[in-house]
Amino acid sequence: MAAPWFTLFRAIPWSDVINHAPGVAKGAKKLWEKVATRKTTETQATTAAPTASPDQRMAALEARLAEIDARQQDSAELLAALASQNAELVRTTEALRRRTRVLSVGLALILIALLISLYRAG
Repeated sequence: MAAPWFTLFRAIPWSDVINHAPGVAKGAKKLWEKVATRKTTETQATTAAPTASPDQRMAALEARLAEIDARQQDSAELLAALASQNAELVRTTEALRRRTRVLSVGLALILIALLISLYRAG
């Protein structure tokens, strides 16, 4: 039971995973920090909004929109990095599946040849 998992883990391009890990971790950390700061920004914006003039409120809304756009761009970049890693893992898994199928057919042929040899010898 452990052999298929061992084969699977051996076939994963760990060098690529390790090379991409810092970028993904950095992106995830930035995203997490922005989500955490968003809560404090929202509470500050909601407390200041009722007493502000319409121009101040418009400027605050424009700043908030720019912040949301920047966050969305960061999230999109992080998702693109994760998607490319996922695609690489899917390609590797597909190659493993094909290799396993070829090995299974080869093993079946060897077993058939062995059974025929044993039958003729006996």
